[in-house]
Amino acid sequence: MNNKNKHKDTLSKEDIESETKYLLNRHKDVSQKAEFQNMLTHRSNLPAAKFRAKVIDTLSTNQVMVISGATGCGKTTQIPQFILEHFITSNAGGLCNIICTQPRRISAIGVAERVAVERSEKIGDVIGYQIRLDSRLSKHTRINFCTIGILLRRLSTNPTLEGISHILLDEVHEREMLSDFILVILKDLLKK
Repeated sequence: MNNKNKHKDTLSKEDIESETKYLLNRHKDVSQKAEFQNMLTHRSNLPAAKFRAKVIDTLSTNQVMVISGATGCGKTTQIPQFILEHFITSNAGGLCNIICTQPRRISAIGVAERVAVERSEKIGDVIGYQIRLDSRLSKHTRINFCTIGILLRRLSTNPTLEGISHILLDEVHEREMLSDFILVILKDLLKK
């Protein structure tokens, strides 16, 4: 990946405004597609859809939220989309920069591809992934699915995660060493 297409965590005010416009225009264009409308119907039938407003409301007043639900309810695919769509429709999409960790590289790629399909997007544009030795990101990426190892590496160059609006730790209940470690680090970062 060349440097001009590489995603940056922090953006200038002008870049944020430009990205907000891009995301709003992209959302309007994609919303007109029949495939997007069909997928929207599918998404609205997932159990997570009933909690969209509650998720957004809770995030607006709390730094941390724990979500639990049955496999297949839409936690992994829908929650980041709820957040992004809220920011886009609030005309603040350029401020949204979500990292979603996955326990394995293959799941990071698979979930990113699934969310991109649901949004009628090409992988590597607004929806991307980053794993060891492979990434599909652009300056427009607002939801980045990655492994916990990638997030830990990112912390070494951006120790306060400046420019990151949300961190979603998926499958954290699996309780492996890296997930426990990242929880401790993030708990300390919350104070800052």
